[in-house]
Formats: sequence, structure tokens, C-alpha cells
Amino acid sequence: MKRLILLFVSALVLVSCNTDDGPSIAYDVALITDADLPEYFEKDETYEINADYTLNSACHKFVTFDGNQGKDEENDSIYVYNISAISSYDPALTECTEESENLSKTSKLFENFRVRSEDYTTYRFNFLSGFDSDDKPEYITIDVPVGEPEPETPEENTNA
Repeated sequence: MKRLILLFVSALVLVSCNTDDGPSIAYDVALITDADLPEYFEKDETYEINADYTLNSACHKFVTFDGNQGKDEENDSIYVYNISAISSYDPALTECTEESENLSKTSKLFENFRVRSEDYTTYRFNFLSGFDSDDKPEYITIDVPVGEPEPETPEENTNA
């Protein structure tokens, strides 16, 4: 009986060490190219916000948006969202054989975005749009004020 158990455990160990489990998944960043934001936010209203991004290849698939949020470090009346788009792909594929005419896509970032607090006068969205030559992230920054902005008044004519 002990030999049978030992044989079973040995077989289980050998099978579980099999490395050919099919496709694996890796994650990458899809660069955001634009976002659909309103001119301003009204309190107690909800907004659907979409973002445009570009996949690295036709073998990449959009997964989700990721990021963080919080008060601006320099101005506590600004609430900041730092957002990136995440895609997945199979790293075992050495060449992407899928073809796509258009790698630019649009997905829903927020379905029911609502102004979080009356403490903030501006919501700042930083969308990861690329990397510079030193691999530092670059962002598209869009500030959206809370409440309808005051109409701009034409400058008074000072020529008399």
C-alpha cells in the first residue's frame, strides 16, 4: 500500500511539473491618445467617460484601465486621477501573425463618474501617453472644473 501511495505522489509531482500548459499571459501598457471629458462637471450629475488608446499589436487585447487617485500635492482644491491602459498578450508568440487595420480603440473609463466632494474645484486627469528617451512617463493632462466656468469678458479698450 505504501508503494502505491509513493507511486501516486511521484506521478502527481511529475505531472504538475509539466511546463507546456498552453498559452501564458503577460501584461503591457497601451498608450492613451485622447479622452472624452465634459467641459465642466456639475455637482450631482453622472458622466460616462471614454478613453482612446493604441494597442502595441493585433496580438494585444485590452484588459482594463489602471491607476491611482488622490489630492494634488501642490493644490488641495484639485483632485487627481493618474490613468493607464493595460493590455495582455501571449509572450510565447515570437511573431504576431494576427493582422489589424486599426490598433486604435476606445473603451469606457467610467460609467457613472460623479464629483466626489465639494472640497475640489478641479478634477485633473493624467493619461499615460508615452515615455520619453529616459523612459520617464509622459501624460496627457486634462483639467475639468467643477461648475460652469465664468464667461470670459472682453478686455476693455484702453485706447482713447
